[in-house]
Amino acid sequence: MSAPQICKRLDAILKFMEPYWPWVNCHMVNFITDNHWTNFVPNEIQEELQSSEAIHECIESVFWAEAFSANTKFTETAAFIQRTQAQCLESFNEILLTKDDLAKCVLSKLSTEQAQNPISIKEFLSEKKRHEVEITANLINDLIRGTEAGNNAVIVDAGDGKGYLSSRLALEYGYNVLGIDSNPSNTENAMERNKKLKKAWNGLKDRAELESKGITPPRRGRQKQKTNDNTNPNVTDSDNYKTVEKFITTDLDIAGLIHDYFPELPEQQTAVCLTGLHTCGNLASACLKLFHHQEKCKILCNIGCCYHLLKEMYSGQEFFGNKHILDMNPETGFPLSSYLQEKRLSLGRNARMLAVQSTDRTKTSKELPNISLLYRALFEILVCEAFPEMKDAVQVGKLRKFSNFAEYVELCKKKHPCLEVISPERITAIAAEGVNHKSHLDMFYLLRMTFAPVLESIIVLDRLLFLLENGHQQSYVVAAFDAVVSPRRFAIISIKE
Repeated sequence: MSAPQICKRLDAILKFMEPYWPWVNCHMVNFITDNHWTNFVPNEIQEELQSSEAIHECIESVFWAEAFSANTKFTETAAFIQRTQAQCLESFNEILLTKDDLAKCVLSKLSTEQAQNPISIKEFLSEKKRHEVEITANLINDLIRGTEAGNNAVIVDAGDGKGYLSSRLALEYGYNVLGIDSNPSNTENAMERNKKLKKAWNGLKDRAELESKGITPPRRGRQKQKTNDNTNPNVTDSDNYKTVEKFITTDLDIAGLIHDYFPELPEQQTAVCLTGLHTCGNLASACLKLFHHQEKCKILCNIGCCYHLLKEMYSGQEFFGNKHILDMNPETGFPLSSYLQEKRLSLGRNARMLAVQSTDRTKTSKELPNISLLYRALFEILVCEAFPEMKDAVQVGKLRKFSNFAEYVELCKKKHPCLEVISPERITAIAAEGVNHKSHLDMFYLLRMTFAPVLESIIVLDRLLFLLENGHQQSYVVAAFDAVVSPRRFAIISIKE
């Protein structure tokens, strides 16, 4: 894979997206008031879906189907979805690697005998987090052991959070790990959790190994903890996991921090493996810049998330709920590559919000949008009728404990007392109109969601291209997780020799 290949793919995606930018940046609140169905859905699909019955049948036979049927009568809808899927990372076989591809092509030092399978420890983690932590920790271990760059590696976990990944790397694999997080309560909780995990580790490990052999372990009870652990020679009694409260920026002195917290390590021989499991928004971009600018950073393994929190270079003024955090780092997070900067590409906040949605989860669960989405669109009609100047200005937020549209409106009125002028009769009339809009809104929601992986692909490829442009030729995108269990699953990996 090369920079020209990435540029070629990005050009194809952007050409495909050219007519659809208004669609992906529209707001579902305005579905009815701005007539989104007519304005955005291609005419040939509208003609194919002229009734609620046709829409329901199309959802079942096209969206929920495991594979497209050549005999479907919804040919335009199926073709639209296939054209969209063709612009996603999953379709780019020359770019997207599996973990096996990475092992064969990149990890030359890692022999089959050396490869370690992660043990599965169920306690202390949800199923989703366990899936992510086990796979990421094992991937990082393979990167360190399978490359020359990993010699004498210290792991720096950016956005350490509660220390799920860091604890695993320190306990199971025996690495020195420094967790960095900007939230002081996170660093405190991470250390407290690590103490509990260390006390229980021997028993948890023994149980996991028994379960891996098909043996049901005895029920857990109070047992005297072993004082010495000889089951894993890599793990020592030393404190090899430490945390620090810092806001990560490009000029953060990683080598200096490691020397401060691990003064016993030989400074000149220490290499840094910079990792981050679901680094939110700009933090993922900051990690890539940090890897590029700091010589000691030899291995990068970053899995980003929360694209809606990215600060764009060419986007206009946007609303951010955590603006105080964003203001701590004036740098932008998209685009990173010079190629997309020259194009002055802007995604837009609604497009980035869409990029974090999971088509795989929606399809697997056959989940249609919550009724509150329809209610909010109906409520916007009432707002525009009562106060036209308040269009797009009313913030409702999450509402709970309502069983119909009338109750929903009453909750909205409590947040905005000026809307008390809306009469019960008008509310009832609008609620009746909702029956006509529900199926169209469901289909619109699903059609729009097909763009989500396309938008994510732009963000991920921009990050990969940034590394390649800056001379890091051993840079890759790896599909790390199960797409249903953990939708934000793309690991950006880079190795400096």
